[in-house]
Formats: sequence, C-alpha cells, structure tokens
Amino acid sequence: MNQFKLSLVGAMAMVFVGCQSTPTNPPATQPKAKQEQETSQKTQKDKSKVVVTPLPDDGIRRESQPLPSRQPPRLILPENQKSHQNLKDGQGVPAYQNLMQSYLGNLRQNKLKAAESSLLQAQRIAPQSAEVYRELARLANLRKQASSAEAFARKGLSFAQNNTMRKQLWEQIQQSAKLRNNANLMRQATQMMQRY
Repeated sequence: MNQFKLSLVGAMAMVFVGCQSTPTNPPATQPKAKQEQETSQKTQKDKSKVVVTPLPDDGIRRESQPLPSRQPPRLILPENQKSHQNLKDGQGVPAYQNLMQSYLGNLRQNKLKAAESSLLQAQRIAPQSAEVYRELARLANLRKQASSAEAFARKGLSFAQNNTMRKQLWEQIQQSAKLRNNANLMRQATQMMQRY
C-alpha cells in the first residue's frame, strides 16, 4: 500500500514537474526514487502551510481636507411681475386688443382666413391667453375641423383663469364631439360644463 501511495505521489510530482519548463542543469547525483520522495514531501508540506502576510500600512494617511468654498446661486427675479403677467395673456396690451377686435370684425363678415390670421398674430403676442385658444377652437369648429378644435380648447383649459372661461372652452369641446359623433366626449363635456 505504501508503494502504491509512493508511486502515485511520484507520478503526480512528475506531471507537476513536466508542466514546468525543463531546467538547464538537472541534478545528476541523487537517485530518482530519492528525488521523487523529497518532491512529494515538499508538496505535502506546502499544502499544509498557509502563509498570511499583512499588507503594509505605512503609506496610508487619514487627513480631512476642507471642502472647496461655493458661492450661493444668484436668483434673478423679474422687476415687475404685473407687467410680465399682462404680456402672457395679452390683457392691457394694445396690439393684442386691436388684433382681437380685427378678428371679431372679420368673423362677423365671415372672412375666416383673415380672422384666423388676426388670431395667430394675437397668439404670438399672448401665447398664454385662454381667450385666443377659445377663439381658435371656435374657428376650427366653424371649419368642421373637430380634432383641431378639441386640441385648441384643451390647450386653453391649461391657461384658463376663471370658471366662465373654462365653461366656454368645454362648450367648444362639446361642439367638436358633436361633429365627430363622439358620445363619450359629449357626456364628459356636458358634465364639466355643469360643474362650472
């Protein structure tokens, strides 16, 4: 049994030695059996030893450094918020008022193209005017463009400041729903109009 173990260890040692590069000066003085025994003993000793080496701690320094100073962000506020608000919805702007009057005059005379042109110019002056979107929705309904009318009215709802304007915008949505025979939208518009 000992011979079997010895020959097995020797064979493993030879495989291990055979995987490495061949040495240039092989030991010639020791007999093969003795060499195999020494090699097997070395491998068994190496397997039983576990060497733990601590990492060097000489280069690590723990220092706290102050954070770089930051200036607080600057806030730029508008000088006069009231005039800024007037420009958004067009109230108090003479050019906007003139364009809306021109629109209404062209609408009464059934000049839809000129009326639309006046409305689009008014929209450029007051892009957040619910009144402009209500009139664009009305104009689209007159032209039988129901989906555009609904889109304009919904956009106007996002800028509407009072319940009267919201009710008028829902009326335009109801008219567009009638043009498209959309019963669900008509029901929704009716409920919203009753709410306001």
